[in-house]
Formats: sequence, C-alpha cells, structure tokens
Amino acid sequence: MDMKIIKELTKLMRDNDLIEVEVESADQKIKLKKAGSGAVPVMHHAYAAAPAHHAPAPVSAAPAPVADEFANCKKIISPIPGTVYLKPNPDDATYVSIGAQVDESKVVCTVEAMKVFNEIKPEAGIRGTIKKILVEDGQAVEYGTPLFLVG
Repeated sequence: MDMKIIKELTKLMRDNDLIEVEVESADQKIKLKKAGSGAVPVMHHAYAAAPAHHAPAPVSAAPAPVADEFANCKKIISPIPGTVYLKPNPDDATYVSIGAQVDESKVVCTVEAMKVFNEIKPEAGIRGTIKKILVEDGQAVEYGTPLFLVG
C-alpha cells in the first residue's frame, strides 16, 4: 500500500470537507471515512499486489444520505423562457410565500417574455402549500425551470 496515496486522499477529504472517500481499481480498494462517522477511519482491502507504477483510480465521494423533505412535492414550472417576477410591482408584497395555499386559480408569479408579463399559475391538479421557492425575483428562467415546490 502506498502511504502517499492515503495521505493525498486524506488531504482531499480535509480540503473538501468530505466524510467518506472510496477508490477502487482492479487490484485494490481504499475506503476512508472520517472518524466519528460511525466507521473505522481507514479501511484497505488489497485484492492483489499493485504494480509500482499503478496510478490510483478516480476519487468518488459518497455523501451521507439525507432525507429529502421535498421528495413528495409537485413542481410548478415555467411554461416559457423569460424573467421571473415574484411581486406584481417592486414595492408590493410577493404573490405567494412559503406556507401559502395554492391551486390552479392562484397566480404565483409572472414571467416577462418579449415585454409581455405572463401570469403563472399551478397546472390543473397541483394544489397545496408552497413548500419552497426555487427562484429569485428578477432571475432569468428557461422553459421547464422549476419555480416552486408544492406539498
């Protein structure tokens, strides 16, 4: 085992705030986990002796799985490209905020395309509570850009 590779991998973990790194090639496997993450800090399984000129395989970081609180949400998407506006006018309140109830009759924002302001409403069947706003006021969006998550 080349200790230089392990030192480089631990530096990579430290510099990028990684919890786990796993490198695997045909003849060896290196798995590093940060102490306190519930595993031994360094594990090495050699399948065969590695040649001296063997270069390490590309490093892939495997972040700890995170429960996605928005997994069951439906997306309100932009039906056109343009500039999204979350307020009717700069001095007004936003059309909707997190926690607001929406359905297909509620305007959630406007998208300006070619000097025309298009009101954006949830598609039929999308009703519920605004869980997350995915865009900022004045942001350019493309066709199909998710704007809001509704749960």
